Amino acid sequence: MTLTGSLLSLEFDRSSITRVRHLVTESAQDAGLKGAALEDFVLAVHEAVTNAVRYASPPRGIAMWTEPGRLVCEITDTGPGIPTQVLEREEPATRFDFGGRGLWLMERLAGAVVRTSPEGTTVNLSAALR
Repeated sequence: MTLTGSLLSLEFDRSSITRVRHLVTESAQDAGLKGAALEDFVLAVHEAVTNAVRYASPPRGIAMWTEPGRLVCEITDTGPGIPTQVLEREEPATRFDFGGRGLWLMERLAGAVVRTSPEGTTVNLSAALR
């Protein structure tokens, strides 16, 4: 990874979700993201952050940086990992399912790359900077 510019790095919990969303929006705008690309990226990051709060254990962290031509965000947490059947789902859950749309959305909006194990999960999201 060629780290060009660090924009954000912090731990978060349930009480800071709104603050994190605002910081992500501001940082992404500062990096040059705008319009629908900004909205899609922020929504994808918000999904990852809320999933970490909902399903994982502290510490939970978020970092954002720029690489040449890209904005990257990494969300990390500790255990228990994401079940295989959730990761392998190719379609979003039906409207009657509880949950199940977050990873699908993250993949489509920001090319989510997920690494998960019983020790924790890391979600990388990115957007092209024009």
